[in-house]
Amino acid sequence: MRRLVTFAVCAYAVSSVALWLAVDTLADRAWWATIVAFGPRWLAVLPVLPLVLIIAVVTSGRMASRLVGLVALSAFVLVFGFMDYRVGLGRAPGTPVLRILTQNLGESRVTGGAFDRLLKAERIDVAAVQECPFYDNDMARLGWHFYYGGELCLVSRYPFAVVGLHDPDNAWRRSAHDPIRFEIETPLGRLELLNVHLETIRGGLEAFEAQPWRGLAQFADNREESGRESRAARAKIGDSPSKLFVVAGDFNLPVESAIYRDNWGDLGNAFSMCGRGFGHTKFTSLFGIRIDHVLMSTQLRCADARVLSSPYGGDHAPLVVDLVASH
Repeated sequence: MRRLVTFAVCAYAVSSVALWLAVDTLADRAWWATIVAFGPRWLAVLPVLPLVLIIAVVTSGRMASRLVGLVALSAFVLVFGFMDYRVGLGRAPGTPVLRILTQNLGESRVTGGAFDRLLKAERIDVAAVQECPFYDNDMARLGWHFYYGGELCLVSRYPFAVVGLHDPDNAWRRSAHDPIRFEIETPLGRLELLNVHLETIRGGLEAFEAQPWRGLAQFADNREESGRESRAARAKIGDSPSKLFVVAGDFNLPVESAIYRDNWGDLGNAFSMCGRGFGHTKFTSLFGIRIDHVLMSTQLRCADARVLSSPYGGDHAPLVVDLVASH
């Protein structure tokens, strides 16, 4: 029995490291690793408590201590590596100058009045909205600088201009959700913000449920389309080292994604740097995942990043980021 327990603990330790490395290196590259990345990762920590209890019953002394230590190390790898728990070590000192919110409002029951109350209660300066429901221009009537682009909206305390978009007044007529770029006059200076809602690869993953072999082809198509969208969106920002800019929105990609790293990995991720916890922004009935992000140029630092509980339902939660100027 002791040998069996020892084998089980060692196998669990190896599996924990394998899960972490698979998601960290193969998400968006191999379909099985992508399914794990977009699935309920918390299931991996369920064996921890039963293993500790079995160790306590079957073993004792130095062997028990070693096995419990190995289980604890496995749990550490799973929580901080595989499940991407953050502790906010990258928080910058100083008084926050700009507070940004991003949220996908699809599936929610939000009204203009409810969103206005949230923004004022949280002292939000700029809100990037995806699946925007405010086609009636309520936010402007409530005193905000507001742009309705159909799929994408911007709500701001500060004046802004829409840039790089042909005929912005009629952009809402299009069914596409191409990224929209704004120039905002903020206390930090003129800030460029790109509001994005990128293609999801989950359609290919869901196809496996019905027809696994066709799912492989659809997964490859979705991955290619997601990659194209990310490359096109990244090109809208450019590479000027002196530019202040933020990219905010629903990326439909976790930070381990190869597509995310290839196109966005050079930018600072506010929650990765300043957030505490798992930072899940998209929820199903069983689990959450962090796929909504606020990314920053090197001229900006974050003092805090947190995910709020949505007061009006929906499957996405608002992400709030406090920015300070980098010195």
